[in-house]
Amino acid sequence: MYTIRLCGALAVAAGITLLALAGATPAADVQTSVFQNGQAGFVVSHFAYALSKDASETGACPDGMTSGYSNPGDVFVSKPELQRQEGETEDQYNRRFYGQAISDPSTKNFCLNPELGKPDPTFRTVTGKDVPAEGIDLDGQDSHIKGKVAPGTGAHDDFRGMHGERGIDNQFFRVVGCSKSFQSTGQSNTFEIEMYTGSWGILLTLKGVNDVHNAKDVEVGIYTNADPIQLSPTREALPSATYAADQDARFRATAHGRIVNGVLTTDPVDVRFHWIVNGIHLERPLRDARLHMTFTPDGGLEGILGGYTPIDEMYDLQYGFRNGKDAKGDPAPLKLRALSSIGQARVLEHTCNGAYFALKQLADGHCDAKTGVCTSISTQYRLKAIPAFVVDTATQSTNASMDKL
Repeated sequence: MYTIRLCGALAVAAGITLLALAGATPAADVQTSVFQNGQAGFVVSHFAYALSKDASETGACPDGMTSGYSNPGDVFVSKPELQRQEGETEDQYNRRFYGQAISDPSTKNFCLNPELGKPDPTFRTVTGKDVPAEGIDLDGQDSHIKGKVAPGTGAHDDFRGMHGERGIDNQFFRVVGCSKSFQSTGQSNTFEIEMYTGSWGILLTLKGVNDVHNAKDVEVGIYTNADPIQLSPTREALPSATYAADQDARFRATAHGRIVNGVLTTDPVDVRFHWIVNGIHLERPLRDARLHMTFTPDGGLEGILGGYTPIDEMYDLQYGFRNGKDAKGDPAPLKLRALSSIGQARVLEHTCNGAYFALKQLADGHCDAKTGVCTSISTQYRLKAIPAFVVDTATQSTNASMDKL
């Protein structure tokens, strides 16, 4: 359901608008004009995983690409009768397969219960030599799997950056870099499409910027957007639109930052965003998240948001949807979660248990000092943001009454 929210008038009345205007003027003037009293606001217009070039270009996957379940029935823990029968057509099998599998709650599948499975040797991960990856250094060192680990992290090999930088922490790319759906023509890195339907959004605010080239004490706000992104007739995000920040404390974060030679960086802070897929409401968390962004000639920002995603939550939002909710906050229907996760595994050609155990194996963050078990995985996002009016006040949906139906 597309939601229209009323917040434009509130932006003026609240008196706390963070003004951001773009114009056809030189870059330095544009960057200055987006700030009023050292403050500016932005709405994220592009958000995607920071990965790399295709495996065919980098040699990331010398052992080949990930493949899915050889037989759809293999997704089930123990149901021989759900294997394809001799002489059964594809249509007949699909009808029986999905009908029987979903109608019986006792039928366990590996997408909703990946821990019941085993690591899958057909789930390939990045093992190629000297493969570049997008992202930033999160642990402050160029890590090697046999070297000394940074505090709180696990042993892992860092990547080199796309421009030769060292120490890039991006183990999520190592997990998905050999999946066909995460290549440039794949479907797994297009989740921002939902952002443009009004399902979710991200806002940024800056305070204390007296010089866009150098500022040592910048307050950076990172919020979930409480309003749908306003689009042009060509479905591009409009600059200088007004948005209200989500009032739920779980989706609000403030980080200390600085600008050095025009580059904005922040100290680590935990952030959390909304995400909706197939009507299933999920959350996208990032622990110890850092921004590394530069100003663009049109007055916006672009760069990297990097941090660590808890393993179980990464599995849920990317593969299994186990903890997905409906619009009211109740657990999404089991049938919907099962169909979505199993269907995605078939279409995108991966095994759920393979993905789950790969995430656990390659986790490199928030490690227990005694057991050595890591519970999160380094994850990097590319983002762009355009100037916007951001107000920190409650907003109301014109469709709010329908949420109760």
